[in-house]
Amino acid sequence: MKADGITSIEPNWPDTVCMELKAKNAFPDEHNLDTEVQDALTSCRNKGPVKLVLGDNPANNSFVTGHLNIIDVVLWVDAGVTLYASRDPGAYQNTGNCGVLGINDSSACLDYITVNSTPVGTGQTPFLAPAIIGDGTIDGQGGEPLVGHDYSWWQMSGALRDVDGSIGNPTLINLGSNTTRFWMYRITLHNSPKFHVKVSSAPSRPAQDSTCDSPGKGFLIWGVTILTPSNWYNSQGILMNPQFSRNSDGIDPGANDDSACGVIACSTISTGDDHIAIKGGHSVTDLIIAHNHFGTGHGMSIGSETYGDATDSSGAKIPSVSNVEVYDLTIDADSRWVGNRVTGADFNGIRIKTDTSRGGHVTGISYHDICMRDITNSILISTAYNPLFAGNYLPDFGELNFQNIHGVTCMAQTQTIVSINGFNVDHPTGPVTLDNVIFDNIGPESTWATFSNITLGPGNVNFTPSGLGVTVDNQIVHGGTNDAGVPNDEPRKCRFPTLPQPKGKPLDWVWSQPQ
Repeated sequence: MKADGITSIEPNWPDTVCMELKAKNAFPDEHNLDTEVQDALTSCRNKGPVKLVLGDNPANNSFVTGHLNIIDVVLWVDAGVTLYASRDPGAYQNTGNCGVLGINDSSACLDYITVNSTPVGTGQTPFLAPAIIGDGTIDGQGGEPLVGHDYSWWQMSGALRDVDGSIGNPTLINLGSNTTRFWMYRITLHNSPKFHVKVSSAPSRPAQDSTCDSPGKGFLIWGVTILTPSNWYNSQGILMNPQFSRNSDGIDPGANDDSACGVIACSTISTGDDHIAIKGGHSVTDLIIAHNHFGTGHGMSIGSETYGDATDSSGAKIPSVSNVEVYDLTIDADSRWVGNRVTGADFNGIRIKTDTSRGGHVTGISYHDICMRDITNSILISTAYNPLFAGNYLPDFGELNFQNIHGVTCMAQTQTIVSINGFNVDHPTGPVTLDNVIFDNIGPESTWATFSNITLGPGNVNFTPSGLGVTVDNQIVHGGTNDAGVPNDEPRKCRFPTLPQPKGKPLDWVWSQPQ
């Protein structure tokens, strides 16, 4: 898959709508749920979008619903409109434990929005690709107290933090395992109770037999903004920060089933966990992640699940994560609003993570033209993500390429870390190529590697990973340009855009680094 021409695939707005619904309230009225939204989504299946618009009184800009199903239909949230997820746990009850404090039950709740499509070849009428679009907002209200309780979804999750418990809070948007050709365009997502978007979509099913003849044919996520938390304080006056919104990943391809031929582009993500986490518990292949900007969060990640090897119809094995290209990305820690319980994980850049309980084959991964600012863990490749977990899935990281990457610093309070690790001498990481990779705030004590095969150059690299079982082939050439046309001795020039910030910033707030 080539990155050239990716901007030509930006979606267009639909020409027609099936049904338009006007907002009746200026606030999310839990006593008067907008049940007509689900009714419209059901009746408009394969007919066209359902569009949520401002009411006749422009102050009426809010819809609030419980669990929604999207099947072969487009949900369009118009500019100025907010679709709120109900705060009533009864609206998502699945096992009886939804909304119950202290219960370690990852299946307790239904999603807020579940997306599915009619599988190709079922004899059904040709389906409309499911989508969520618009210049409006979907707000999961993760930090607000639940109906009938004095605690929020996030406080429920935080109560299990110290035991690494898996809370069953609703995912904001969750794609079912038969979804194909999903697209998301320009929508803003706030305050998911748990993950924001779990993506399982491909050109057709089975995904491993899909043909990726054009990027985005399997799924296309474009121009999306994720800001969580979106306010500094909730309605109870509790100060919220990204640590408060535990497990609120931004976008996770491969979370429920195989994903193939996807594009995530031109989006901005600030959240309380991974910005993007490619979940290799199912095969993810042919993915482009381009022209994105990250703020608060745990990084551009692969894992921690990487055991999802699959086979195509010929019996050929497909790696858990393969043929992924990440480029034109900024990751900016300098503007991060962090606060209590901040750790180094809140300042990750590029991360691949697994262990023997979830290892598998990851290969054909390319990162290029990336800028980072004040990142603690600039590159973190780990085969021991959780040493307490054990199993028989051996981590196997293959070809990893890093080109034209520059880490800069404004605060310079800590040296950045580069860590490249393989599993053992029989399962090394690599080949790893570092070409024009420069980190301004780095030192020999903050760079290490184990069981890895690394090539430096031809562009300059201002550190040399070393350690047990590591081979380094120095191919740096001073003068001239690399194959991307970048001077070998010139770091990538970096510019960082202004990122969305939550409302209501405390006047005495001071930016802080992890201790």
